[in-house]
Amino acid sequence: MSLYRSDFEPRRSEEFQALRDRMVQGAGLFSDRLLLELNAWLGLARACAHSARVQAILLTLQADLRQVLQRATIFHNQEPSPFLRERIRWLEETRETLERERSSRELPELPGDTVSGAILDLLSIMAQRMGHELLEKMERADPGMGEYLERLPVLLFALARYEEDQANPDR
Repeated sequence: MSLYRSDFEPRRSEEFQALRDRMVQGAGLFSDRLLLELNAWLGLARACAHSARVQAILLTLQADLRQVLQRATIFHNQEPSPFLRERIRWLEETRETLERERSSRELPELPGDTVSGAILDLLSIMAQRMGHELLEKMERADPGMGEYLERLPVLLFALARYEEDQANPDR
């Protein structure tokens, strides 16, 4: 009796098949891989953050990206979706609030006062790079996605400064 069966077809779970189908269908519009990678980095930053406020903001950003992945459809109009318009407003308001609340520091600020701040600084740079890559691949996606991806790295930089201030207020 041979262990090899030529007619054997490996079984796949329904969830795996559905995810694979969705990723293959959306490959022309979004780079799911980059959004999933960005979400994973946000999770790492959240796990290392000292401040509960920073953790909550990062969790909200992860939820935003999950919504973007679920809404990865073709948009024929030139206006951003109401969802992304609201999220862009939230990004900007959150950044402004964080910058107002932190104490002023001399420039330039050097990353690395805390592990979480350094991760957020790295994530800010990565999000900027990923945003450029995503925009190149998202020819017909929601036009608000570009604006969201432009503002995200700025918020992450502000979060890094805020996180370092919270972890070490006397620095």
